[in-house]
Amino acid sequence: MKRLMVWEPALAANDKHTLISSVAESLAQQGVVPFGEQDALVEALVAREDLGNTLIATNTAIPHATCPAVTEGAFVYVKLAEPLLDWSEGAAVDRFVFTVVPEQPSADDGEAVKRFFTSLADDAVLNVFSTGSQESVTQIFQ
Repeated sequence: MKRLMVWEPALAANDKHTLISSVAESLAQQGVVPFGEQDALVEALVAREDLGNTLIATNTAIPHATCPAVTEGAFVYVKLAEPLLDWSEGAAVDRFVFTVVPEQPSADDGEAVKRFFTSLADDAVLNVFSTGSQESVTQIFQ
């Protein structure tokens, strides 16, 4: 699975939809979703978020989706300079771990997703994702 990190990007992501669209565009640039099919990924991520809150800490969310347009699995860690106030009611969210996989992920992708989400049960790992420096996040994310 690809792992991408975007630390305080120079994008004006001041709302949920803009951030999701930016992540989909980045994934198209990385070949995870074909150019021209980013909207399908945006729709899948928005639909999943509409089902319920993906917060795992007061400032950290784990948006995730399966999508037929996705050609390989990917994790994308995003740390924003300014938090989004519209991600979840009452929360200022500035850290995100996006997970996208094809509808039929490979065994390796499935195992990587399982290991990653299992690791989040460790408070020390979750703390790094929620409050850690770029260096400390990179050490556990890559």
